[in-house]
Amino acid sequence: MTIEAASTEHDGDVIEVAVSSLKMNPTKYTRLAEQGYRVYVTSHGERISALVAPEAADRLAADEDAYWSRRVAEAEASGTVSWEAALADLEGGRA
Repeated sequence: MTIEAASTEHDGDVIEVAVSSLKMNPTKYTRLAEQGYRVYVTSHGERISALVAPEAADRLAADEDAYWSRRVAEAEASGTVSWEAALADLEGGRA
């Protein structure tokens, strides 16, 4: 695969592309993301967004959900006040 050296940087499965290059050839970069590359979009040399395969985005969302579920379970097991109880106290003026 050839990537324009002037507008992109390629390091393993990571590609950085200037937003101007992405605008000129969006299909190329979305296809690279579909193939498993992480395509970081840059503006003035700074990363501003990323394109990833849907499966990767789904994994990230599932990992985040699992993390917060685990944190809630830990808080409940420790005897910490539940969100519902804290909210009820706040709404009832007891906090």
